[in-house]
Amino acid sequence: MKDTHNLQCEAPICQGDSNPNYENEVIWLPGELVCQKRPYHKFQQKQVDINKWMAKGMFKNIDEPYTATDLETRSI
Repeated sequence: MKDTHNLQCEAPICQGDSNPNYENEVIWLPGELVCQKRPYHKFQQKQVDINKWMAKGMFKNIDEPYTATDLETRSI
């Protein structure tokens, strides 16, 4: 069965992205959609956490863009 996840996913950073360097080139802003493909990568869990913090008004860097690499390696 062909994986069509990336054709249906509207998240800016999608683990099904055909760009092999998507983790360093594609940006995500807090509040945007999170790719739902499983198993979750570390960057996806960080996105979910950030969106929860935003909903509670606890996240301050709402205008800062992040790449998947940023989300996985930086203390955010």
